[in-house]
Amino acid sequence: MRITVVMNEKAGTLAQGDGHAIATGVRNAFAHAGHTVNVAAVKPRDMQSAVQRSITTKPDVLVVGGGDGSLNGALNMLGRAPIALGVLPLGTMNLTARDIGLPPDPVDAAKAMARGTIAPVDVANLNGTRFLHAAVLGFYPWMVLDRDRARRRRGLSKWPAMIRAGWRALFRRHELEIDVDLGTDAGDRVQLRTPLLVVANNRFVDGAGPVPTRASLADGELAVYVAETTGPLSLLRLAAAVAAGRWESAPGIHFAACRSLTVASSRRRLRVAVDGELMHFEPPLSFRLEQGRLYFLMPSGE
Repeated sequence: MRITVVMNEKAGTLAQGDGHAIATGVRNAFAHAGHTVNVAAVKPRDMQSAVQRSITTKPDVLVVGGGDGSLNGALNMLGRAPIALGVLPLGTMNLTARDIGLPPDPVDAAKAMARGTIAPVDVANLNGTRFLHAAVLGFYPWMVLDRDRARRRRGLSKWPAMIRAGWRALFRRHELEIDVDLGTDAGDRVQLRTPLLVVANNRFVDGAGPVPTRASLADGELAVYVAETTGPLSLLRLAAAVAAGRWESAPGIHFAACRSLTVASSRRRLRVAVDGELMHFEPPLSFRLEQGRLYFLMPSGE
């Protein structure tokens, strides 16, 4: 196959290691498996243009080296182009990379993909913006905003800034008043007051721990998680449940599965974390599932 790899040279793993050695290892992994490969490491500000140029060359596979945000950017630029997508885990969480079973080392990940296969996966869509992992409303987008401010103003690294934001979030009110229509034949529509609404592209494994993990990217459902809290103490209990990965078994979290979802609000704009990136949308928010509409390079099981 013809494979193009575009890596964010400032992504955590690449910035902390020997970037040239990693790029060479990735190139050799694909080349030794018989693929024609082109590898480019670019500055963060050049990722979008580099990905766009790569799409115009029409490779069989475009592999994005970065975090979940970089992967989301490539997904939305890809549109309906007949190009498969792949990922090298160079970010902080690497949620999609974890879910498909990639090893955390980028060279090992490239070796696994070089022997892998292309398979269809589901994509979620929010008002025209596609995402692979999850879209989150409520206190988590505020934490992302506060984290990014702390990194700019205080020079904190990502994890200390996020821990600080999580502590600060406990003492703020984050409740959203929303109307939710699950898009079912029964016309299920409810009014909610919630500090957290998560819409995931396929459901999380319950009890898997602090990193939200999915068993499949192709089960054909949107997984909706709605939290119910009444103050800082219940918000703390919710945070503990989420840290344990109790997305369906925690008493303060309600779960539903659907293929489409509409969220209405009286607010002019809603802050949403989409695949970890902060975005703003005008309501109503229309979520829908694009079942099997993306081809993804999966690692071999060896």
